[in-house]
Amino acid sequence: MSTTELWFDDSSEDENLVELARNRKRLRDASNPLEMDSTAFIKNFRLSKEAFVDLLSATEDLLQQCTRAKSIANILKLATVLRFCAQGSYQLSIGNENMLGLAQPTVSVVISEVLDVLENFICQRWIKFIYTGVELQQAKAHFYSKSRIPGIIGCVDGTHIKIVAPKKEFQHLYYNRKGFFSINAMVVCDHTMKIRYINAKNPGATHDSMVFHMSSLKAHLEQQHHNGIRNTWLLGMIKYKTYIYFLFLNYFYPR
Repeated sequence: MSTTELWFDDSSEDENLVELARNRKRLRDASNPLEMDSTAFIKNFRLSKEAFVDLLSATEDLLQQCTRAKSIANILKLATVLRFCAQGSYQLSIGNENMLGLAQPTVSVVISEVLDVLENFICQRWIKFIYTGVELQQAKAHFYSKSRIPGIIGCVDGTHIKIVAPKKEFQHLYYNRKGFFSINAMVVCDHTMKIRYINAKNPGATHDSMVFHMSSLKAHLEQQHHNGIRNTWLLGMIKYKTYIYFLFLNYFYPR
């Protein structure tokens, strides 16, 4: 009886991984998303170049304070996160793209880092449901000139943000009426298209009315109503079968 010895040499695999890492670094060093033409840039990142540069400037110092993924340029960090949000795909596919050149673990770290900055600093600074007296009058005048409806200061609507299928035990919560898995986000914007409020906490199967009733916006509006403010409205639109109805949400619930 003879004995056969098998030897597995994984040195070639290690060399391939090292070479892949080197290629990714060369790609990152040579990559500049702002060199793309404007149309392709908006298609890939859902922002204009001007908005991207403004956002990069606002987050530059905050991202430099982070220690994770510190070898990645901030412009690529921001581009990676915007690309991931725009595409709604897997981290692996984002990392394998030629324009970014990041491994999946790095993409995961970058997404966590940048989203923390956006949520804790940028969103709280820019998204506020607070109107000055002048802003209220400007909004009402603008919407009245467009619709001849008095008292409107903003528009509210829901949008389904597509996501990858969650774990099986949670799928029924996220499978929406449109036939895919999503987050049901409620957004309010003013007459300048500036986002004043957003709630993206609810899974896709949640009804729009439930999203509103569970939101901090409803509590804020009720408080303002108790403070005596009247004749101010949010405008929304719902569809039922082949008809379109305009839904007027009284901003301060007048009786």
